[in-house]
Amino acid sequence: MPRLTSMNPWLAAVVVALCVQFPAQAQERFTLNIPGVSDDRLFTSAAASDSAGCGGHNMSPALSWNAGPTATQSYAIVMHDPDGQKGQGVENWVHYGIKAGTHQIPAGAGSKPGLEGFGGTNSKATTGYVGPCPPVGDSAHHYIIQIYALDLAPDALPAGLTRAQLLEKIKGHVLRNSSVVRRYHR
Repeated sequence: MPRLTSMNPWLAAVVVALCVQFPAQAQERFTLNIPGVSDDRLFTSAAASDSAGCGGHNMSPALSWNAGPTATQSYAIVMHDPDGQKGQGVENWVHYGIKAGTHQIPAGAGSKPGLEGFGGTNSKATTGYVGPCPPVGDSAHHYIIQIYALDLAPDALPAGLTRAQLLEKIKGHVLRNSSVVRRYHR
């Protein structure tokens, strides 16, 4: 039977190999940001809906994120107001099929045609960004903007999916996700 001391060089080699491998596999956090704004801040009126009485310019926020895991093929973005419709929720923005090499969306791009990928269907039954417009007198609504790093090709999903349909289709395909929260009231 080998003595414990004779195994020490072997154990040491295994430990060294494991320690060398794990840092190489460590990955930077997958993080979504609205450049120049910290989390949980109020949207400016520019982001608010331009519908009658909402007082905004319907300008989607600028978004930036770092690269997802190496298997990432596309990204999806959803902006959801869980406070809207008296707690039933409102979908302000659903967009997916964004190529893996893309790591930012400029301000206003979500409400204009030509944004890379596919527009999903929001609560107004349109595609594209629809800015906040909570009822006057409500406390500030929370707008959760989420990004999903997916192992799906950019053209894997059909255009026009609702948030619920998108979440169902990406089950088992989300590699990482991140979110930011903004608030808005009138």
